[in-house]
Amino acid sequence: MLDEILPTRKIGYLSPLAVIDNAAYEWYRLAPKGWMALFLSVGTTEFSGQEMDRIFAPLDSYLDQLMGRHIDLTLQAGTPLAVLMGIDKHDRMMAHIEEYTGKPATSTTQSVVRAAKHLGLKKIALVNKWSVPMNKVLGDFYAREGIAVCGASTKEMHPADFVKIKADDHIQMAYELGKQAFADNPDCDGIYLGGGTWLSEPVTRLLEQETGKYVVCNQTAQVWDIQNLLGEPTPIKGSSRLLARE
Repeated sequence: MLDEILPTRKIGYLSPLAVIDNAAYEWYRLAPKGWMALFLSVGTTEFSGQEMDRIFAPLDSYLDQLMGRHIDLTLQAGTPLAVLMGIDKHDRMMAHIEEYTGKPATSTTQSVVRAAKHLGLKKIALVNKWSVPMNKVLGDFYAREGIAVCGASTKEMHPADFVKIKADDHIQMAYELGKQAFADNPDCDGIYLGGGTWLSEPVTRLLEQETGKYVVCNQTAQVWDIQNLLGEPTPIKGSSRLLARE
């Protein structure tokens, strides 16, 4: 009865922040019809290694809650979280999630790196609100896939501050930093527009149209990666080049 309205896929979404707004809005603008995201907040309040230990201490409890809702895949959302853990701890956590749930798992960091590799990027510039040490570790994630970070256009901010920025101001900031990254790194193949708190997918499309180069953002990379992991690589027309599969 009414099968056509039932979700076809359920994605367990471990969200970094307490209030989930733009990430949910972007998800339902971009995800294939019938896909549902089950958002579970881990309540990140600051960017530090100690904070990562605190918020992921009850990881199995989070997974139990999501598994109780019959998820098809787990997404550890938020690039800063993986960066603050470091590559080894991140990889161990992802392996544990897959073993514990018996389902595929990915992270925002894995998604954006895989997307850049798929697009053939060799030199990428970073655009985000993170610190120099955080971007250095992010560069290590890219480097192990043969992608060099050739520069960064950033405006470092504390999570408590950037979550208060209005959506239109966030879009403007993303666009200006993106333009600056292309101007400062003319030899880059594309940029990574990092951060799930701003509405970056529209900016991604605009920058791609203006520069003719690729722009990877969290939202498009996550949907693209999850499609592939679930064996459903369907083009999403009208989106960025990655999701449109151009």
